[in-house]
Amino acid sequence: MKKIRKLVMASLVAMPLSTGLLKAEDKSWMTLTTSYKLQEDVSMLRFQRGTANTYGFLDIFGDSHADFESLYGEFRVKKKIGKGLMLGAEYNGGTGVQDVVRPQISYSKTLGPLFLDVKFSPLGLSVENKERQLGFYGSANFNRFGIEGWIDITKSGQKTSRMGEVELSAKLTDKISAIVRAEKYPWESKPVYSLGIKSSF
Repeated sequence: MKKIRKLVMASLVAMPLSTGLLKAEDKSWMTLTTSYKLQEDVSMLRFQRGTANTYGFLDIFGDSHADFESLYGEFRVKKKIGKGLMLGAEYNGGTGVQDVVRPQISYSKTLGPLFLDVKFSPLGLSVENKERQLGFYGSANFNRFGIEGWIDITKSGQKTSRMGEVELSAKLTDKISAIVRAEKYPWESKPVYSLGIKSSF
């Protein structure tokens, strides 16, 4: 419970404070997704907020009765140093996992309806180990339909792990979408599928 309170408080403080790095004209967005993992009998709430220079999400996990008991979050701040090129830092933490801070360099580009982002962290600092990470993110929207996905490749010592998600969405209204998500993490033997509803604010 102390870990949960710590992360919730950090998210409530970090996200508003991060807007101090932004110019007045920068636009922000926020979503709330409720979803259910079909194979694992797990429900999840995902809060996301982003701007031109910041991004964060907080996943809260529970059982089929929505008894939420664990969470995981990531928060990222970056500053432009060139055309599409950014320097920044990312924090990862949650219930039962080590806190990690990752200095990183990233590059993003928009090609028509497609947005691409590549990030590299040469050093991830945690209590137990140091690790490097390469991450890819992409999204595209076509009228009422959208697709987005990411993959992170992490090297810690001699061990390399890969994880990622792909999410398909269909707009039901201007602010509400139905989603189907596939995810694969190192501790899962096969992909896990979720159904959910995403609300935009």
